Amino acid sequence: MNDTDALRRLLDLESIRTLKHRYIRCMTQSRWDEMETLLTPDVKTAYSDGKYSFDNRADLMAFLRGAHDASQTHVLGYWHVTMPEIEILSHTEATGIWAMYHFYLDKPALQQQEMFAYYEDRYLKVGERWLISATGYRRVMEQTFSRRDLPSMELLAG
Repeated sequence: MNDTDALRRLLDLESIRTLKHRYIRCMTQSRWDEMETLLTPDVKTAYSDGKYSFDNRADLMAFLRGAHDASQTHVLGYWHVTMPEIEILSHTEATGIWAMYHFYLDKPALQQQEMFAYYEDRYLKVGERWLISATGYRRVMEQTFSRRDLPSMELLAG
């Protein structure tokens, strides 16, 4: 690999990492218009071991706006991804595996859920931008409990 190819590879890796981090921020902050710009129109998704699967951006975004919009629901959600394994397949295709921690709280019910999973992604470079063309995760561990059983627990923000 020559210096130009090595530099291009490093820049592509960093662009894909930034893309995934932006996707997670948009999910956490309900920034749906911005999130749409990160996905191909024909994006394939399979969340929760395939329980929530979509074959295009429009259907996915309708689901997310209805199920996770922080301004319209009583739910607080947070996602964190780390330990990326990104493989550049060509100048326009790549894959990625990310460890993910997810925190979910139904505020009125005080029901908390935590999950650890692995995201598996596919990326497509369109022009000079990397986009997510497929994403989904498989759970490794999930737990749920009532915060009502923890009398000293209080939600201070969110």
